[in-house]
Amino acid sequence: MTSLILLDLPHPSFCAIDLASFTTAPRFRGIKNIPPGIHFCYFSPTSDHPADPSNTESRIIDLDGQSSNPSSLHFRTGFFFAASPSKPYIIRKWCSKTETLLSESDIPDIDLDNIKKNLTGIHHEHLSPYEKLQVPEEKLLAWNLLSSVLNQSQATLTRILGPSWSCESTRETTWESEELDEAIRSKTEATGSRPIFGPEKPSDDKSEQAKDVLDYTRIDLKRTWPPNAMGRERTVWARDRSWVITDIFRRLSPEYHVKPPQLGNGGNAESRATANSTAESLAGDLPPSESTMDGQAALLAEFVLSFVLTVLLANYSSTVQFKHLLEVSLTAGEAIKSHTRYFARLTGVIGGVLKAVKLVIGDNVDADDDDDDGEETYGVPIEEAVLEEFVSGGDAWLIKLLRGFSRELRDVDEAQDMKALAKLKKEFTKLQRVCKQFGWYLDDQYVRKGMIDLPAEEGGGKLEVELEDMEGEDERGEFAPVIVEL
Repeated sequence: MTSLILLDLPHPSFCAIDLASFTTAPRFRGIKNIPPGIHFCYFSPTSDHPADPSNTESRIIDLDGQSSNPSSLHFRTGFFFAASPSKPYIIRKWCSKTETLLSESDIPDIDLDNIKKNLTGIHHEHLSPYEKLQVPEEKLLAWNLLSSVLNQSQATLTRILGPSWSCESTRETTWESEELDEAIRSKTEATGSRPIFGPEKPSDDKSEQAKDVLDYTRIDLKRTWPPNAMGRERTVWARDRSWVITDIFRRLSPEYHVKPPQLGNGGNAESRATANSTAESLAGDLPPSESTMDGQAALLAEFVLSFVLTVLLANYSSTVQFKHLLEVSLTAGEAIKSHTRYFARLTGVIGGVLKAVKLVIGDNVDADDDDDDGEETYGVPIEEAVLEEFVSGGDAWLIKLLRGFSRELRDVDEAQDMKALAKLKKEFTKLQRVCKQFGWYLDDQYVRKGMIDLPAEEGGGKLEVELEDMEGEDERGEFAPVIVEL
């Protein structure tokens, strides 16, 4: 197995690999027995939990449940790496001047020679076993699900993070950097003053421009229809985002070939919207699923990557991208029929993501998720503060998306791949069980109005209560449909 050697880390420091976090002890030099696959190591030179200076044993301290302020996060830097039998060790060294972890190619040769001479001693005395960090064991299972998605599209890591596969908490997307530079230039030109910071003009070196930014797929939720769409066609694809998500599949599939448009009665195939256009009648314009499999795998990998950088690095740009990917995927009702396998995989990944969030904050996931009898007690719900950081909008936003997707899925009786449709419905049933751990119910079968009995210490009696948060879901009150006689 692979060993990860981390040299010259400040003591004590916050360090983590995958979903397991800990503080470093004085003799800590890295992690050994890392199984094959994609892994993520992240680090912060400041720790909330100083290690005991009198303890000189080579060990680590798990942080779960020990922090008085678990939501506090320092700036972090992290990197992905692929462990394999062909890589017995990976060496990284902390540079105090740049506050980064140097890769092996950046470490002086004399330091590398000293490390290689002492590899045996470092391995036995200064490396913590990977398997001992995975407490509870569900952390390893949850990470294996996420890493399997990344492993199927490693090119996505290179496209978004660059060849080093590294990222920091403050790293931003390409367009955010461009918008900031443009705002600085516009302000400078308007006032005639000299810029205090920021470039005066874009750099001509494209590699330099892409060095410190996240190259996520740009998603504009305000324009989700084809470029030449007009009239009813715009309305259809604004409400149902099937066109934009399949267009993303097409753009992320390098071998996708555009078929020539089929013209109707002398009309233009790209702008043939009519008053009777519907999502179903327009679905023939969507690219076929078989020709965009690479793009679907790439978008799933991008979804997992944005989640990992959101929860583990607290990267704001990744949080925005994570929300956009969820929103554009769970509101594409018509694409469920044609790209069923993508949604089946996405549903399973969302369940894994929710479990991973629960594990990161130290709340164990119940092992008997397949037990249909335990519908009332599904563990302790996640704190709202964690969900606010997780989805940047709280639980109500994600619940609405999942309930809307549930309604779309119930209306799908036929699909191009009926086996994939059966798998999708099975995966969504599992997702519903996972959501019950958070107190979320996705089937719309919940009591909106009723009577509750007050306890004796509160005076007793009965109280009538009514849920108003989801009034729009039931089309009641001011949202109720009105029949008008003309």
